[in-house]
Amino acid sequence: MLHTKTYAAFLVITLTLFSCDKEEGSLYWGETSALKNGSNWSGKIKAPKSNFAESKIEIIVHAFDEQGIWLETLGFYKVPTEIGIYKLTLTSNQPPDDSLVGALYANGYDDELYDFYKIADNDSTSYLEITDYNENTTEIKGKFNMILWRRKDLPGALNAPDSIVFSNGVFHTRIRD
Repeated sequence: MLHTKTYAAFLVITLTLFSCDKEEGSLYWGETSALKNGSNWSGKIKAPKSNFAESKIEIIVHAFDEQGIWLETLGFYKVPTEIGIYKLTLTSNQPPDDSLVGALYANGYDDELYDFYKIADNDSTSYLEITDYNENTTEIKGKFNMILWRRKDLPGALNAPDSIVFSNGVFHTRIRD
């Protein structure tokens, strides 16, 4: 379990990596969709190279409202580009756990964070699958299913669910430098 100070540093780093820059519209490329707690869900997707592991990438999906204001972030980090199924685990987006693939979900409004969700310590069902990777075009495709649990030690929305279930998730994006 991450300690409070370690978690605070992790949260700042994670939110910096997954934060929304309103000028980044051209950096999104591709498509993604999933069922989120049984309802259709999608967002704008991008895949930058990892800041912490040279051979890894981040996959970031932002959902916006009609005015372009940030509402949600779904992020996968330390993702290999090799075809395979990768168990999602509770890990920070920094060394030394470079062999672990992590995920998070956060929601809010614009620059306000309401709720933060993470993979459970003992999760054995959540995964990210890389189904195709083209080195020439840097396009990557995959699937995902996961259960994320709300951090209850952080203030959040009053009616936030305890868990978020993403099922039948698919994505197709291009890795950018």
